Order: sequence, then C-alpha cells, then structure tokens
Amino acid sequence: MPDVIEVSVSSTALFILMLAFAAVVGPPAASSVASWWSIRLRRWGNTVRAAWARFVALLREALLRFLNGGDGR
Repeated sequence: MPDVIEVSVSSTALFILMLAFAAVVGPPAASSVASWWSIRLRRWGNTVRAAWARFVALLREALLRFLNGGDGR
C-alpha cells in the first residue's frame, strides 16, 4: 500500500483555494497585528514623551540657574 496519496488538482483550483483562504484568514490576522503595533507604539510614545518632558525640565532649570547668576556663590 502506498504511503502517499496523489490527488490531481488544477493550478486554477489551487489558486482559488489560496485566495479564499487569504480572504478568510488575512483580515483578522492583519487587524490583530495592527492592533498589537498600535498598542506598542502608544506605550513607546508615552515613554518618549515623558522622557522628553523630564529633559526639557532639566534644561529649563539649568538655563534659569545660568541666567540668574549660577549657583548663588
């Protein structure tokens, strides 16, 4: 008894099956990937925004100290 069963499928039928599979599986997969990236980018954006705010605050304090005559010595 052979181990492999061969089935003759035309390339057109195979192409149609692949398109149907892509139409069913593609959009949910793409949506979940887009959602995942959206969440990650939002978190990274918040982290970068917070770091930038801290940097600007430090820069503002250093500039005010400089303009006010240094460390008060």
